[in-house]
Amino acid sequence: MKLLKLTFLTVALGCAAAINAQSVYKSTLPVRPGKGVTVAGTVECDGKPVAGVTVSDGYEVTKTDKKGAYYLKSKKQNPQVFMTVPSGYEAVREDVMPQFWADFTLPADQYERHDFRLKRVDNKNHAVIFLADIHLANERNDVDIFSGPYVDRIKEEVKALNEAGVPVYTINLGDGTWDLYWYAHEFGIGDLRTVLNVADYPTAFYNVMGNHDNDGATPPGEDVDYRASLPYQKAFGPRYYSQNIGDVHYVFLDNIEYINDPLENPSYPGITGRRNYHENFTKEQLDWLRKDLANVDYDTPIVVSMHCPLLRWRKNDGSAYRLKPEGESSRELLSILKPYKDVHTFSGHSHRQCLVRMPEDEQNLMDHNISGACGAWWRTRATGLKNLCPDGTPAGYELMTVNGQDLKWQHKGFEYDPEKQFYVWDMNGVKDYFANNREMRAFLKNYPAWTDYSDVPDNYVYVNLWAWDPKGKLTITENGKELPVEIVTEENPLYVASYMVRNTIWLNKVENKGYQKPRKFQLFRAKASTPDAPVTVSWTDCFGKETKETLSRPAPFTLE
Repeated sequence: MKLLKLTFLTVALGCAAAINAQSVYKSTLPVRPGKGVTVAGTVECDGKPVAGVTVSDGYEVTKTDKKGAYYLKSKKQNPQVFMTVPSGYEAVREDVMPQFWADFTLPADQYERHDFRLKRVDNKNHAVIFLADIHLANERNDVDIFSGPYVDRIKEEVKALNEAGVPVYTINLGDGTWDLYWYAHEFGIGDLRTVLNVADYPTAFYNVMGNHDNDGATPPGEDVDYRASLPYQKAFGPRYYSQNIGDVHYVFLDNIEYINDPLENPSYPGITGRRNYHENFTKEQLDWLRKDLANVDYDTPIVVSMHCPLLRWRKNDGSAYRLKPEGESSRELLSILKPYKDVHTFSGHSHRQCLVRMPEDEQNLMDHNISGACGAWWRTRATGLKNLCPDGTPAGYELMTVNGQDLKWQHKGFEYDPEKQFYVWDMNGVKDYFANNREMRAFLKNYPAWTDYSDVPDNYVYVNLWAWDPKGKLTITENGKELPVEIVTEENPLYVASYMVRNTIWLNKVENKGYQKPRKFQLFRAKASTPDAPVTVSWTDCFGKETKETLSRPAPFTLE
């Protein structure tokens, strides 16, 4: 069955596929495929062969010989062949997408040739911008906001790094689009690549597949996960692959197994199913990963990108974690990665910020779950406020800087000073707002399970720290005296006031069942001794970088 799928690949996207297809490069370097070889080609730089470059179809893995040629006895079970770019090089690109893959064009039993080009670059020191959950859907002015002020902010970041001699790359952690609206709003996965190109996005753009990047028009049944991914693969390449940038090995995985069970009465044009899925790594890609990592030394830092987070805190104080998804494939992935001394997994999906460190006596692995670039699906921005995620983290990106094998990271908001790392609230002002604002009172009347903070004693200060790390230090001081800090799990007052009120009371969605259960996240608090003394909050991250703010009190609660 799988061997026949490629016949339909070229028509999977219609005109959009032609726009986003990778350019075809033909080298003059010779190849001499032997018996049984179905895919061959060369890897070159400035017209000269590059030896030792890993090339794969997602099943078989080989390397180029001294003449720069590779040979695969591929069954073409995936629709592409791709190279793992070696350290000190970049794949040539003609638009935002690096040309590290080529689409198969012939049946599985027929031979075809695909060549790749590299260019030299000193990327031992480099930086990576991690984005997640852009969720462009051609609504709420999302395309203009992302491709305008948000990309402009990234351009500023990239310019500053480039001027310091640091090359920059981008990794998008999935859900670049929103499958529900592909047909209703005429904005599919291929349109994301078009938006990036029109906006003149400033770096090479690597991608992983999210659940909303599948085609919801795909009928359920055998191989639905594969069939629903074809538009994505045409626009952004393989569902799993690897690249080397400097001294770091980057792996890109797909932990979404799309199901799309039948839906009797679809609500949106073109959508045929429930768009449901399992969080799972397929056996095929984990088998490939073992072969890929067989070429990587154990002391090489490994960065694994995926859509759904691998780990989550069981308790907000960082005292215990759980595997997510809690399946055999996730445990198998951990087993594969265990020999490596420095592993970082990056993910999105949750629209929240969460850093989980596994105990060092178990495994040298950290999971970075990145908040959404769309915030809460562009909805707070659409009502005139800044973009905000459900945990209160502002829409933003993660900047990772790499100096050889030394990795550092920082969360940066699109609409705030990039050095800002937290909000501080005088809870006396919050309680006053929740008690006296008419819209807030209407919200709490219809959604009584949500808190009004009336049970919080007077003179408390709350802190919403966006990128908490158990190895960092948060201090709250009043008149130079350090106050005891405790971690609580509560609703975020800014999210409640800016998102919940406007998406219920403003839109007349009173008693919406989906909003009845409060969403609670980690917050920090300390009790001040007076209602009017200023309070200073300081956060020092695990790299020793301090961010400090002083809150003058009494301080009213505002939506800014």
